[in-house]
Amino acid sequence: MYHYSKLYLFKKVFSLMLCLAIFANAAHAQTMSKKRGMAYGYHSEADLTVLSNSVSWWYNWSVQPESTVANIYQNYGMDFVPMTWSGSFNETALRAYYASHPNARYLLGFNEPNFTTQSNMKPSQAAAAWPRLEKIAKDYNLKIVSPAVNYSGNPVIENGVTFTDPVVYLDAFFAACPNCQVDYIAVHNYMCYSGALADYITKFKKYKRPIWLTEFACWDQPTITLDMQKGYMMGAIDYLEGDTCVFRYSWFNGNRSGAYPYLDLLKPQAGQLTDLGKLYVTFNPVHDPNFYSGIPARLEAENYSTMSGIAIEATKDISGTADVGWIDANDWLEYNIEVPAGTADYNVFFRIAANATSSLELRENNVLLQTLNIPTTGGWQNWKTMQTTIKLTEGKQKLQILTRKGQFNLNWLEITTAAQPTSIRVTEEANVKVYPNPVIDKLVIETAASSGRTQVSILNLEGRLLFTQTIPEGNTEFELDFSNYKSGSYIVQTKNANTSSSHLIIK
Repeated sequence: MYHYSKLYLFKKVFSLMLCLAIFANAAHAQTMSKKRGMAYGYHSEADLTVLSNSVSWWYNWSVQPESTVANIYQNYGMDFVPMTWSGSFNETALRAYYASHPNARYLLGFNEPNFTTQSNMKPSQAAAAWPRLEKIAKDYNLKIVSPAVNYSGNPVIENGVTFTDPVVYLDAFFAACPNCQVDYIAVHNYMCYSGALADYITKFKKYKRPIWLTEFACWDQPTITLDMQKGYMMGAIDYLEGDTCVFRYSWFNGNRSGAYPYLDLLKPQAGQLTDLGKLYVTFNPVHDPNFYSGIPARLEAENYSTMSGIAIEATKDISGTADVGWIDANDWLEYNIEVPAGTADYNVFFRIAANATSSLELRENNVLLQTLNIPTTGGWQNWKTMQTTIKLTEGKQKLQILTRKGQFNLNWLEITTAAQPTSIRVTEEANVKVYPNPVIDKLVIETAASSGRTQVSILNLEGRLLFTQTIPEGNTEFELDFSNYKSGSYIVQTKNANTSSSHLIIK
């Protein structure tokens, strides 16, 4: 199936939009997202097992689910939605499905009718066939989703109008069917930037109905890599889960044939997810305005409470899945923190990749605390950790990061108690940095580029070896997981061909 969409070669800043009150019941991401679905079929029960952790619905362009899961999918809390692909749909089979599934709630309309290569229906033809859908909806108490439209490279033509533009098609459909029951708007999109996706969906908000994005993926670029697809998926999910106008969305596709590289969610083997599939079912950035992170803590950049102008992308840093990117002048992020009593001074570590010299303002409840100058790190994914010390106010606070210039990405920020220096050096000029100290869960070790292979060891104060690992030559950074260590003091030793060092670390 060939799809064509307008090519977006620019990044545009966007903000999440609030919609009319009729959209307010749209859900945010949970363990199983009420929005997240998949456009595909031919599943096995093993597939449902791995998908149902997050995917709550699917459709297969047909009026019934595939026979392999028809009698079991409801056991997994998943919803199948029938589609009348064209005007020649099998009404008998469709009615049989609804008669045997009294909890079914929705009916998808025609698939890409403005494409001659898809359901190929002029606006007047779609309008003329719509009463059949309305009769079925009335008989089974259903909500109806509009014809699913996209930009078309093979458009239908009617009354001298070439319906390349999906909005122009829907306008003509509603003009021909002004009193038809249409409860939701369905759209498809294959742009490769989440900002472009948001702009596209905004075009359809004029119809004042919740939106189903029933097909989407990155597919309009001449070269698409897995990293590119992952980055787009993260940004798109973050936007779609947060926009209350979007009722449901479904990735295209679960196809396990390999015909669509970097699109498939499932491997050929039943019950096995591709790397992209794993990301689709696990990625759930949290933007809960009522949740406050207790300090000290590491705050993943993508888990902001609110923001303006940024987007989420895949990170190539030594830790984390996503970073916050597309940061331009006057963009900002806000994090809810809860500061304990008794301590005013805190170290703040920023994990930053900068393509140019820049700066950020750190604010508490919009009051400037500190301005951090950011040197270039040599690229958008060349990561360095920067540090400053600030005073925080006891209680629940809103911590803001504002930039007047942008040109950097942020992976995480970590806030720790500002204690007296505890790092001790056994050898002179060891060229090793170990931070943060005190550590919460992740300890970063930086070595000089010429250090060669470096052995890292963790010992308790009695000298007992708890952990050891060798950092390969060429790796100048290494991250140790301290989350399973008990509170207390530890010695972190590093050794290579040139130097050795020892650092007293507090957990």
